[in-house]
Amino acid sequence: MIGAEHVHLAINHSPLYSEVFAFFLLLIGTIRRNRTLVTTGLVMAIVAGLCGAAAYWTGDEAADVMQKANIAGVDMQAIGLHELAAKFGLAATLITGVAALVALWWRRRWLEIVIIVLALWSVTVVVRVALLGGRIHHPEVRAVIHG
Repeated sequence: MIGAEHVHLAINHSPLYSEVFAFFLLLIGTIRRNRTLVTTGLVMAIVAGLCGAAAYWTGDEAADVMQKANIAGVDMQAIGLHELAAKFGLAATLITGVAALVALWWRRRWLEIVIIVLALWSVTVVVRVALLGGRIHHPEVRAVIHG
């Protein structure tokens, strides 16, 4: 049976990739003054917010399963650090997504530039969440980031 932990593992990369896509679509669309790319970037920022919410809300059950399963190589301490960082990731992707929704409705070039900055900020936050999540079961990632 597929549970929240399976969903979490299936979608945990989607906030990062969708936020990166949103950032580059917005950046390129703004530089080229291409409305289609900008609109697509704004929609991707909204999708990233939804993906961030889905990954966050399935994370608790995934953590419970990992703690009960007693899987070799799992760093239990990393789960708490990842969960704390995930709260910031959720906030970052939701703030960017809501701002993108406003920008879709209220078309202003300056607002689109603000969304580019927010998307870049979200990418940096979500990269940290991803690295801390990788530390849970990937020893090769543990050497990359400490804390």
